[in-house]
Amino acid sequence: MQLLSLVQHLQYERESLSRYPRKSDGGIEWGAVADDLVLCSMESDPIELSTVIQQFVPKADSLIFFWESLAVPSVEMGLESSISHLPEITESVPELWIYSPGDRIVVEVSFSGVVTVARVPVDADDRSSA
Repeated sequence: MQLLSLVQHLQYERESLSRYPRKSDGGIEWGAVADDLVLCSMESDPIELSTVIQQFVPKADSLIFFWESLAVPSVEMGLESSISHLPEITESVPELWIYSPGDRIVVEVSFSGVVTVARVPVDADDRSSA
């Protein structure tokens, strides 16, 4: 596990969360996200977050964890470590975002208990350099 510096946090945030429309509380405005980007959205009660991670980013080298506040440093963890720590994380943090840089996938665990998985939107700069 590695705590990210502010520079690293901002870089990963630009690559991921900043590409989505946001609500005033910081959550992603899923109603304004193209349907073809959203891979799944469900209540978190009947599912295990580790199952979602294993289903949508099974080969991730590392995952970036963003919290509600910059006062708590973002964290980078390997896939196995992430999965083993998810129960404690979700028990203590009501809202978080998990980003898989290699897969360009974001998982949002909202305060209301909804887990949403989506591909990161690609902007014009990404398309021209691809």
